Amino acid sequence: MTIIPTLWVMALVFVTFLVLVYLLNNILYKPLLHFMDTREDSIKRDSEGIQENITDIKALRDEMEEILKNAKKEAAIIKNKAHENAKRNVEIKIAQKKEELERKYNDFVANLRSERDVLKTSLSLQIPIFKQNLQAKLEKL
Repeated sequence: MTIIPTLWVMALVFVTFLVLVYLLNNILYKPLLHFMDTREDSIKRDSEGIQENITDIKALRDEMEEILKNAKKEAAIIKNKAHENAKRNVEIKIAQKKEELERKYNDFVANLRSERDVLKTSLSLQIPIFKQNLQAKLEKL
């Protein structure tokens, strides 16, 4: 079977083509183009939002670094104060201990002198007895 192009067939194909183009335009192309435009706008808005977020993040990062820097300074100051207080306390305790030890030493020396004097007087009182004992021993020899 052969198809013979006639004016009616050509007109029918042309009308079918126009109807198809019209339907495709309304059903497919316009919604597709609208979807693509909407998506492009959405991407553009998201990109702007990302730029705003990046700016906010940079500002927050700068603020965070400033807070950390201040915290480190405060920590160093507190640490230095604590170190100085501890050093002062240790020096006070050392001074007190030195005073106590010096007092004990002076008491010990005074006690030793008094014992020496007592021992000296005791020995001086016993010298005649030692002399007698020594002479007695020498006479025995």
